[in-house]
Amino acid sequence: VTARTVVEQERAGFVWLDVFAPSPEELSEIAARYTLDPTSAQDCLDPEHLPKFEQFDNYAFAIIRVYDEHADKRSSTMQEVTRKIAIFYAPTFLITIHRAEQPWLSRLEDRITQEGIKNGAGARETLQARLIARLLNAATDTYAAPLEALEARTDAFEAALFEPGERSGAALAGSLQEVHLLRRQLTLITRLLWRFLDVVQRMTPASGRGAALFRDVQENVESYHFYADELLDDTNTVLNIQLSLATHRTNEVMRVLTVFSVFFLPLTFIVGIYGMNFQFMPELRARWGYPAILASMGALTLLIYSWFRRRGWLRE
Repeated sequence: VTARTVVEQERAGFVWLDVFAPSPEELSEIAARYTLDPTSAQDCLDPEHLPKFEQFDNYAFAIIRVYDEHADKRSSTMQEVTRKIAIFYAPTFLITIHRAEQPWLSRLEDRITQEGIKNGAGARETLQARLIARLLNAATDTYAAPLEALEARTDAFEAALFEPGERSGAALAGSLQEVHLLRRQLTLITRLLWRFLDVVQRMTPASGRGAALFRDVQENVESYHFYADELLDDTNTVLNIQLSLATHRTNEVMRVLTVFSVFFLPLTFIVGIYGMNFQFMPELRARWGYPAILASMGALTLLIYSWFRRRGWLRE
């Protein structure tokens, strides 16, 4: 196990301990040292746990999920794109536990260590609230870059929809798959941010300096949630337009085929009649019978063409 003491204020009787990849035995030792409930300690070992908040008699426990900056761009499941962090806090301690490296958290801890955070008000609660607020804001900001990248992809798909020229069926199918993947990713982020917001709201104290700090965190999470939800609406719109365009292209093909079938149906009917070759068909013996039938077929074709043109069915 790797444990780092980020902040230690002996005067205030407060410590922030960051724990990386503890074993079950080491986690039990930490739980015993700080009088943590065994069930909440066991939740730290579940990599698939959703964001949650629980209030115990002597401490509070929260789980948040942050976006993994090393996640593959085609990932679309919670375990693939996010990492879990467990937070235990009480007036005398703040403990963060995570199983995977968190570069954003290391950067935050380095800044706090360099700044040498001090408890200006002399109250442990104020120091604790400031640290947790900074931690939650930094965790929320991990969603900024992914959302901006997803917005750029959405804009690119939307611009490509109205490019001149016909797109091949394979290209259209590939684009639909990409937009569907984009929608799944945004749906996942939107749901996680909604759960994140619920956790922050439940962590917010009723009054005091900490309440103002946590309300600022709430506003930050709400802005990202609104951003993700707006992008999800845009992606759904792009997907619907894609499907509408695919349907339109299919209808255009069917229209052309229908026009050709209308042209050839009466001609096929005429040819079918005179292809029966009965002995007593008068036209078979007529000198001008064959040219007359060809002329009739040509006239019928021109008549159908003129009718289609007047109806506007042969437009480009």
